[in-house]
Amino acid sequence: MTSLKTDIAQQSPIIVQWIGLILGIISFLLIGTINIFGFASDNINQVLAVTSLMVAWWITEAVPIAVVALVPLVLFPLTSVMSLEDTARPYSNPVVFLFMGGFVMGLAMEKWNLHRRIALTIVNLTGTGVNSIILGLMLATAFLSMWMS
Repeated sequence: MTSLKTDIAQQSPIIVQWIGLILGIISFLLIGTINIFGFASDNINQVLAVTSLMVAWWITEAVPIAVVALVPLVLFPLTSVMSLEDTARPYSNPVVFLFMGGFVMGLAMEKWNLHRRIALTIVNLTGTGVNSIILGLMLATAFLSMWMS
């Protein structure tokens, strides 16, 4: 038999996510349709509406954070804030792909425990002294950056 406190603790994140999902949509609709703050431009209201939706979803994790990051790509053209090309331009920056490639390589290294092998090899070659471990880490970083960038 489970206690009531345990049941509430397990259901609480789901409730918070539903509240965030609903509050995000309500704030988007209210701010986007009613000029609450008295801004002269409709674009400012639309950007603020999209921002409020993203903040609510981001904080409560109502949807995955990667999806929240793509919300402007969908909503800015729909609300006539920016064209699709102008909205998508920052997403296609070469630096974004550089980071994404580094993250994918990092995930692959973790999957195959290469990070652990590298760390153990460094300690095996350099010993346990602080200065020698720091030197080993510097050399390993230089070696790995040859292949990752």
